[in-house]
Amino acid sequence: MAAAALTAAAGGQEQPSAAELNRRGALLLEKGDYAGALKEFQAAARLRPDDAAIQFNVGLALFRLGRYPEALKPLARALKHPESAAQARYLRGVIFFERRDFASCAKELESLRGNARYGEHVLYMLVESYRNLNDARRSQEAFAELNARYPNSALVHKLLGIAHEWQGNETKAIEEFERALRINPRMPEMAFAIGFLYFKQQRYAEARRWLERELELDACSAKTHHYLGEIDYLEERLAEAAARYEKAIACDRNFAEPYIGLGTVHERRGDIETAVKLYREAVKRNPESAQARFKLGTALRKSGRREEGDQELAVARRLYAEEAKAKPRTGGAPAGQDR
Repeated sequence: MAAAALTAAAGGQEQPSAAELNRRGALLLEKGDYAGALKEFQAAARLRPDDAAIQFNVGLALFRLGRYPEALKPLARALKHPESAAQARYLRGVIFFERRDFASCAKELESLRGNARYGEHVLYMLVESYRNLNDARRSQEAFAELNARYPNSALVHKLLGIAHEWQGNETKAIEEFERALRINPRMPEMAFAIGFLYFKQQRYAEARRWLERELELDACSAKTHHYLGEIDYLEERLAEAAARYEKAIACDRNFAEPYIGLGTVHERRGDIETAVKLYREAVKRNPESAQARFKLGTALRKSGRREEGDQELAVARRLYAEEAKAKPRTGGAPAGQDR
């Protein structure tokens, strides 16, 4: 009955089997048509929902599309497929790492630390996961293993650079980041890290050079466009700064800082209403940003909305006070630069 119904629904043509759909999906995946591949794999999975190999393909296509939360379930089902289990576990670990779910990441990846294919990157993620979990012993153990097994790893130099940055030794941090890039010139975010350190040192020419190098690898790096915009703004190149902030927003509409930057440009030009709208967007995306609250409050007061402005400024003062009480951190990009 079911087979007859399928044939009728297809206008008398026999429906493709799960194996055929899976084969079609694999060909599309190889060509880089991840959306097309996903459609075929999902059709195959509907016919054979318990096939762990097909579930892996669904999860892989979702991963390639950047649909990470959706990829977790099919990849979990794929753990039952011996040939795909290690890769499925690795991909799940990457997803948890990107989501900053470090406990789940470490749990997923521990069994892969000795894997020849994934070991180097797995150990790096374990170092960072245990560090973020405040488990110094396990983080140090994973780093020692990474350094012993992969002494020429670019990831080792990246971690050393991060450690120097935490310690406030920016010169050594830059040296290690540069070593990482010499080993792997296409390592993401290393040129940005160097550029950002030069930015903090107000060495804007060097910062610009390294940030532009990052764009050669990732043309839509929102934070890179943002800091190039910051440099343009500080150099009084307002039109160029505005274009950079707009590009950063286009690349990542949930990134709050370029809304602040673009709002400041409009405020400088006397367009206070547009500035208010942009500052509101920044607050919407990061309600805990003292800078965004401060900029919104002062702009509201300038526009005559004194009561609402005072409310925002009160929130800003509270957030600034909380930041002052918090333990200072030297690593990572700041929430934004007050102007």
